[in-house]
Amino acid sequence: MLACIGPVTFDLKNDLQSLDFEAGTTLVAHDVMGAAPVYEVTGDEEATITLKGTLYPIFFQGALTGISLLEAARKQRTPLTMMRGDFTPMGWVLIKSISHSHSDLDAATGVGQTVEYTVNLVRITGAGGDIASILRLFL
Repeated sequence: MLACIGPVTFDLKNDLQSLDFEAGTTLVAHDVMGAAPVYEVTGDEEATITLKGTLYPIFFQGALTGISLLEAARKQRTPLTMMRGDFTPMGWVLIKSISHSHSDLDAATGVGQTVEYTVNLVRITGAGGDIASILRLFL
């Protein structure tokens, strides 16, 4: 397992090639006469996670299922838990956007033999163990 978001596991079938994490702190500068500015910490900025990978539907049956589940969670604005491949919890996330690009289309199905995808996530707080949010994806 490379990572897991809610019910979707990224592995050989749902190939995850990169995971980018960005977080920051908001600082406000206060000018001080005759000295360098003093900085006040006002809180954390939005933490974002970007996942990029490649799917090969021609080789792996159901390779597009994970993207479909994540798209359903995005539409329902469902908070999901995220875990890194070493089983480190990454907290709760909301899916901000999903994009995928199909290339080498199969003449019979119109599905790409290679599908490049990007999933943009925002880390949130306060979802607090709501297993019902994950179950909503399947109902």
